[in-house]
Parts: sequence; C-alpha cells; structure tokens
Amino acid sequence: MPVYEYKCEKCGHRFEVEQSISEKPIGQCPSDGCRGQVVRVFSAPAIVFKGKGWHATDYGRGNGRRSAPACAKSETCPSGACPAAKGE
Repeated sequence: MPVYEYKCEKCGHRFEVEQSISEKPIGQCPSDGCRGQVVRVFSAPAIVFKGKGWHATDYGRGNGRRSAPACAKSETCPSGACPAAKGE
C-alpha cells in the first residue's frame, strides 16, 4: 500500500498516511485545533542501489565479455577485420 506525504497550508505540519490508491486524499490537518487544508506533497522515493549495478554487470554485454576497442581507420587491426574501417 502506498504511503503519501501531506503538508498543512495553515500550520505547516507534515505527515505521512498509508492509503489505498482508490481512497480520496485527506482534506484537513489532523493536528489538534488546526483543521487547516492539506495538500499532497510529492517527494523523491527512498530507493538505494548497492553494488556495482546492472549497468556495469549486465547491460549490453551479450556473452559477458567486453569487445576490444575499435582502432582508428588509419591503424591496422591485429585481427585483420577492423570495425572502424567498415564504418561500424
């Protein structure tokens, strides 16, 4: 269930509420004696990526090996098939 953050326009009180997506947004501040109008605040999600990451370990590798860097068109490739000369 998503957690939504609200802020009171009258007293500035910020609070979080766990609500279903289909529920109506909260209208009044729950602080004692305030009852001001509240607005939903959009904030960055709390996501933490740890480790080397998919971009370094999985993305675009094919068989898991890196390809040799392409040489300049003026150079000769040791394998004889230069991707730079072919325009790749």
